[in-house]
Amino acid sequence: MPDNNVNLRRVAFDIVSHVLENGKYLTDALADTLRRYQYLEKNKRSYISRISRGVVERFIELDAIISTYSTTKINKLNPNIRNILRMAVYELRYMDSIPESATVNEYVKLSSKKAPSRLKGFVNGILRNMIRDEFEKVSLTENEIFSMPKWLYDKFDEEYGCASDICSAFLDTNLITIRTNLTKCTPEKLKTSLEKEGIKVHPIEDVKYGFYIEDVDYLNKLNAFKDGLFYVQDLSSMMVGEKSSVKPGDIVLDVCAAPGGKSLHIAELLYVLEDKDIEKAKEDKLTHKGHVFSYDISEEKVNLIRDNIDRTGLSNITAEIKDARVLDEKLIDKADIVIADLPCSGLGIIGKKPDIKSRINKKDIESLSLLQKDILNICKNYVKPCGTLIYSTCTISRAENQDNVRTFLESNGNF
Repeated sequence: MPDNNVNLRRVAFDIVSHVLENGKYLTDALADTLRRYQYLEKNKRSYISRISRGVVERFIELDAIISTYSTTKINKLNPNIRNILRMAVYELRYMDSIPESATVNEYVKLSSKKAPSRLKGFVNGILRNMIRDEFEKVSLTENEIFSMPKWLYDKFDEEYGCASDICSAFLDTNLITIRTNLTKCTPEKLKTSLEKEGIKVHPIEDVKYGFYIEDVDYLNKLNAFKDGLFYVQDLSSMMVGEKSSVKPGDIVLDVCAAPGGKSLHIAELLYVLEDKDIEKAKEDKLTHKGHVFSYDISEEKVNLIRDNIDRTGLSNITAEIKDARVLDEKLIDKADIVIADLPCSGLGIIGKKPDIKSRINKKDIESLSLLQKDILNICKNYVKPCGTLIYSTCTISRAENQDNVRTFLESNGNF
């Protein structure tokens, strides 16, 4: 029998600890937990998601606030007490519907379960001082206000001159973006199907078959998802397919493809282009000459691609293990389009994956930039004369974007 008397704060505490102390990815930690507790009511699952994500998103700000009231430096605190205080402060600052007294009492109780009992008085004292003072003592620097590491905030300011705007955008609410599987249904049919399942659906202006969705409790429960009617994909990722100018019969290589969103998108576009009719495309799969070859470095990554191929039902796409750093002479001059969506720092998607800012550093950006250069110099060889090489990242670091493009073009006059 499912246990409906679950301590939600304790569940969220485990997520926060796994991410901030043990380096687990937030998306993985949340997905694993919500899968385990999918029997809980929607509001309880929402609480778990909101506080665990919120604490990871704002831990720099929360640490600065805690440091204002604690005589013990934040990095010297018992790790469990540190995360309990982070969660409690987040509730006090950002979850007004919860009574302050309930927040204090529940986290004092949690501290007695997760740390030496003598420390519960420490937790109680700090939280009650914050409430009594109404956070008046708190004075935050600009990077702390936006909960961004100072070096990264300064980097955004140096490169773009608008760090506060960038960091503020990261803290905005991010809706889920999806793309219609055009080989299974029309955008109109998908919208109707999702609305019948209680999902709010909003069109994306730039992509006629894309939507923003909200009020999603558990994505895997949606019939439209299980039936492969759509694929979850960021708008910027969709633009790779949109701008690819793929043509009927094209051979496309995606060299770092997992989990396969861009590969699948172009495979779908090939179906529609070659058949001009979605229903006919489903019946006429074997006649297509165009094909997408989707590569990645490990069996685990390639299996992610294969799972998505199976769910979406496409047959003009093949997933294989291949190391993009190693030249495959059999592929030289074979591709009409090569997609190089390369490993990057992910600075452009901090809004969706806030744990990036707790794990990335300057040296990572330097080494990733070098890796990207190396891979570009390999995969350029796969492009046919007059073919297309698409370089994309999900970062906003100039070293990984503009600087790499300039260096590549300076060394490769035929592109």
